[in-house]
Amino acid sequence: MEDRTARDTDVIRRVLEGESERFDELVGAYQGLVAGIAWRHGVRRDEIEDVVSIVFYKAYANLHRYRPEHPFSTWLYRLAANAVVDHLRRRTRREAGRVEMPESVADGAADPAADAEDRERASAVRAALARLSRPYREALELVYFEGLTVEQAARVLGVPTGTLKTRLMRGRDGMRRQLRPALEGGGGAPDAL
Repeated sequence: MEDRTARDTDVIRRVLEGESERFDELVGAYQGLVAGIAWRHGVRRDEIEDVVSIVFYKAYANLHRYRPEHPFSTWLYRLAANAVVDHLRRRTRREAGRVEMPESVADGAADPAADAEDRERASAVRAALARLSRPYREALELVYFEGLTVEQAARVLGVPTGTLKTRLMRGRDGMRRQLRPALEGGGGAPDAL
């Protein structure tokens, strides 16, 4: 991770000195992180590319505000999370009251009850995750959805490893408390818990 931080700092310095084409290196290294953040927050698949573009446009426009004493990934993560929230707010306002036909109708081969149960479980987990406070949600997302190690996630968030472990524990506990009524109601336990 230290090598990544040193490379990022060097690339940012060069971009700010006028080598704007070097910004592509940052895009290549972090577009998966940004897309993952968008997807986990409920951005539609067909909108993710647009959101990623917006985030990197904002990152480029505000690169002079980045402070190298913190990892670039931490700064970008915060920028992406804020951009995703803004995007979802705009989409919600646009779609308020609008009813659309589904893009496809399920064929008879699929098990509609199982599909509905899976969607309901995923929706409950997303809703529970969204209700967690930001530090707990970010810790869970980085470790369980992004697949970062505890040490890597701690560096991304700029906190000690022990702090991240505490956030993970409290985040999991919060998820369990929120999901317990659904789980006791016979819906089954989500695999990720």
